[in-house]
Amino acid sequence: MNGLDPLGLLWILALWALAGLGLWMQRARSPLHMATVALVVTGLIGSFFPFASSFIEPSSWRNLDVLSPSIVRASQLQYVAYACGLVLALVAANGRARRTQPSVEPRDTTSRDFAASALLVGAGLAMYAVYAERVGMSALTDREDYAAKYLASQGLGPLQLGLPMAMAGCLWAEASELTRARKLPFRAVALAIVIWSIAFISVRTNAVVVALGYASVLAHRSRFELRRIRPALVVAGLVGYVFLESFALLRGVYRGDLEAAIARVAAQGEVVLGTAIGGSELSHPFITTGEVLRSREAGELGGESLWNGVAACLPRGLYPDRPPFLSEQFVRSNYADLASRGGGAAFSLVAEAWLNFGSFLGPLAFGLAAGWLLVACERRRETHPAGLVARVLPYFVFYVAMQHRNEFGSLFKQVFMLSLVIVPVWIVAEALSRSPRRARELQPLQGRS
Repeated sequence: MNGLDPLGLLWILALWALAGLGLWMQRARSPLHMATVALVVTGLIGSFFPFASSFIEPSSWRNLDVLSPSIVRASQLQYVAYACGLVLALVAANGRARRTQPSVEPRDTTSRDFAASALLVGAGLAMYAVYAERVGMSALTDREDYAAKYLASQGLGPLQLGLPMAMAGCLWAEASELTRARKLPFRAVALAIVIWSIAFISVRTNAVVVALGYASVLAHRSRFELRRIRPALVVAGLVGYVFLESFALLRGVYRGDLEAAIARVAAQGEVVLGTAIGGSELSHPFITTGEVLRSREAGELGGESLWNGVAACLPRGLYPDRPPFLSEQFVRSNYADLASRGGGAAFSLVAEAWLNFGSFLGPLAFGLAAGWLLVACERRRETHPAGLVARVLPYFVFYVAMQHRNEFGSLFKQVFMLSLVIVPVWIVAEALSRSPRRARELQPLQGRS
């Protein structure tokens, strides 16, 4: 590599200037405010690969050879446009009242929250137990053929929803005003899910969902502000990220002996750094964006993928010929062998925006829409601190952090499917808590955690 391309450096500076402006506007809000998370991940993903690959040759199973300097720069421009959209949404939001006052909620909601949390966790764990029995423990704990694991899970989507339900229930309990004693069983379940996910089935996603969710609740409850972040917290975040990336590297070479896996990674030296760059979660969406820009036409979909994303939630019986997700089309076209084994590749929300509405304008529109939605959700949490949105928002922080790895359809489907479970549970729990025997007109309980 010959160092960073000057125009590429300019786009990196522009991207972080926008992100910095947005973060400055968010300085009095939680560092895990959803719009803040969106800004940070957009800056990281839009700059990590072009910067790091300028100094270390990346290595990956992805088609890196198609990423010419011009394609890399064009991809960077799309991330700049998406960041512009996010910042414009924040500007519009800040033009309104600086802080909205919480509405008065005189009713004690602890009965409702305990019932909803218990229903979600109980039903979720039961569904996941059936899912594990159907797939088989040998497939679930297989550390060598992850594509086969996903292939074995096909057709079991409703049962797979069990673990997300349980995690959402644990985070619901944490976000509520339940006493420490009543939260303790839910915290134990959350810890067990993390241990099971990392130590047995090698899925770090669940651990990140739980960690971000609990951190979001803590930051929101303590009124911790972005401007109060100290360098030590930033370092801790970087260490956590390095741990996750190291876990991915070790997972790829682990064959039953952890010490041997660590020694193998350490012995590979610079090759490991190249693999870490090419295989990083921060690189994959950017690589996908480059591949799409090289092989497709800007604006060719004209919004089609948005309708297809909503239609993907319909049962096959109602819509048997529904089109596949963009991510499915992408992996079949670019990595046919992987697709045949049930595997997939990270897609890109920015690439989808480019495909639908053209260069710059498409990502700008997607960023503006995403920013508006995230700000609206956070405002709802502020004005209705004991409402449904306030209880489920911590679970969805993860999806904001991983938005660029997805497409609209997959994000919409995951939110929609979980909502199909959460909303009825909330209605039932609300009805139970409002029954004559339990009805109590009390002031909200204060700060018990």
